[in-house]
Amino acid sequence: MREMHEANRKHWDAATPKWRELDEEGWRQCPEQPSVAFEGKALDMIHEFIGNLHGKTVCVVGSGDNYSAFALACLGAVVTSIDISEQRLKVAEERADILGLDIDFVRCDAAELTPIPGAKFALVCSTNGFFVWIADLMRLYSVISRVLKPGGYYIFWDIHPFMRPWKNQRTIEMEKPYFQAGPIRCEEEGHITYKFHWTLGDIMNSLLEGGLVLRRILETSAQDPRFWQGESYGKDSDDSLLHWQNNARAGLPNWLTIVAQKPST
Repeated sequence: MREMHEANRKHWDAATPKWRELDEEGWRQCPEQPSVAFEGKALDMIHEFIGNLHGKTVCVVGSGDNYSAFALACLGAVVTSIDISEQRLKVAEERADILGLDIDFVRCDAAELTPIPGAKFALVCSTNGFFVWIADLMRLYSVISRVLKPGGYYIFWDIHPFMRPWKNQRTIEMEKPYFQAGPIRCEEEGHITYKFHWTLGDIMNSLLEGGLVLRRILETSAQDPRFWQGESYGKDSDDSLLHWQNNARAGLPNWLTIVAQKPST
């Protein structure tokens, strides 16, 4: 696991300038429009299960562009942002300073969380594109359970596993079996990376075995046509892509959102 995660870290450190340019616009919207940081009704679930976020301790794991960290901090949470890439965190820290947000940025592997004390957070969350970089789901959920307070919640939204088998096209043609989870060895911008296309069963069974209790599961469609246009940070959009008659994959569940809880006792 560690060797694959280390390879992925090197990729993200090197890719930071590209992604800094791609996500240059959206982060500035987080203070006034925190919903831009979430899909799959994840923010609704946070409000429903956590309530008022003011003063609540929150951890964003695999924070990436840090939109969700910025949004949650703007809603009053005391936020810790964790990512494996030091370069991504440096960009996020600069942006947090511009927004006037006090966020604790910690570089570590989400499947380790070694610097984080136990029972620290009322909420841990992760967002789109996180699980694909995780080699050991059972370990991930176990360490998330460790850092949650008793009764605390882990709420995430990510690409629905049913999206993974299909080629990037409007008519459905399978690219790989649904059950081929990985590791998938890729070369991205000169770096070797390892990705994992976990099935719904992989995600849920590992979560339950990691000591968390399932409270809610949502399967939703994309509401932003940019979901289908390669880069979610793009400015142009084609609303016809949201209709299954024009884009067959839009008729499948696009987002998976889970609310899990650490038992109180």
